[in-house]
Amino acid sequence: MGLKKRILELEKRVEELEKMWEEHIKICPLFQKKEIPSFVKEDVNHRHKQSGQKEGHEGFTRYIPERIDFIKKAAINKCPHCEGKLSDVQEIRTRYVEDIPEVRTVITKYEIERRYCKHCEKIVEAEVNDALPNARFGLRSMLFIAFLKLGMRLPSKKILELMKTTYNLKISDGEIYKILEQLSQAFGPHYKELEKKIRDAAVKHIDETSWRIDGINNWLWIFINKEIAFYAVRKNRSSKVPIKILGNQEGKIVNSDRHSAYTQLCKVTKCKQQICWAHILRNSKDLADYCDEAKYVHRRLKNIYKQAVKFEHKATDEEIGKLFHQVDLLAARRYRHTKVYKFVKGICKDHREDLFRFASNPEVESTNNPAERGLRHAVVIRKISNGSRSKKGAEVTCKLLSVMETMKLQGQNPVTGMMNLLQNSKL
Repeated sequence: MGLKKRILELEKRVEELEKMWEEHIKICPLFQKKEIPSFVKEDVNHRHKQSGQKEGHEGFTRYIPERIDFIKKAAINKCPHCEGKLSDVQEIRTRYVEDIPEVRTVITKYEIERRYCKHCEKIVEAEVNDALPNARFGLRSMLFIAFLKLGMRLPSKKILELMKTTYNLKISDGEIYKILEQLSQAFGPHYKELEKKIRDAAVKHIDETSWRIDGINNWLWIFINKEIAFYAVRKNRSSKVPIKILGNQEGKIVNSDRHSAYTQLCKVTKCKQQICWAHILRNSKDLADYCDEAKYVHRRLKNIYKQAVKFEHKATDEEIGKLFHQVDLLAARRYRHTKVYKFVKGICKDHREDLFRFASNPEVESTNNPAERGLRHAVVIRKISNGSRSKKGAEVTCKLLSVMETMKLQGQNPVTGMMNLLQNSKL
């Protein structure tokens, strides 16, 4: 009896120790299951789509060049496999190869004539159209460097390496910024002309993003339409900036988000506003994720927008009236959540008249995407360079970006177009 009692006690003790061990494993971090790091992705179990040309897809082949610079004959006298004799030519197969020529810098020595003018009573000299005054480099190389810096958003060290490797042109980091400064001075009059043109434009898009100058927060503004892009850096993002740049805008339309500065802009300059629907739907979706009551609001706004887009800028007054009726019904509902109420009030009441200007006007877009896309280039530059070191550097960036992006909008080659612009201004 004593042995059986001892066995029962030991079995009971084993059970207690097992329970203690299980509890210890739960508490002790050494025995806990390690979480999978965030950078480790799960294996894809589903089968990938079949690669290659899809059914019904029209294939694309590279076009045959219109200009042929050289014609080379590839003759063959013996078989490349057995080195045996060959017959007479059976046929000629043509093949087009596009390549870049061997590049090297071209150094030009100008012998500039200087003569005395009796009327002006001073010595005058002939102008050099291929270079700016007091510039060490030619116009083409200067504009190409500016395009690499701002158009391609390359860091200065990458530009130095590219110029040295490709063109065997040695240039310092300081010379790059001197080139940008000289070009901005040359494009100064054209920059002012762009400001006047964007001011006179019937429809324009406006947006802003942060821009640091020597570590201090500033704001980069963009005013853009289908043909012109105008950038400006200012200390704040208040309504005073667009009011001063645009002036009187009576009868004109501004496409923007719901930033309060644009509401004040409309009051002062007497312009009309088209609210960006992309911002409206994005904000309503975020609100729907936060509050269940906003899910209905997001669905209704999304449906109203789809109806407005279907009119393809040809909506009649009656059709627009029906859209406004749906907006009014949405505004008439009672909402418990304060954020939902304020959002609906801001869209359906405060900006009611600014919702559907695009529905009947083909020049007005439903979103502010042109301004968003125009700022994307500047944002990439900001992330690479962290802004500008001085106010002068920020102005240089704005002037050159304005000219360059305007050339792109007009379908011109930025380097060639900017060069023609400078050379024609000298004539």
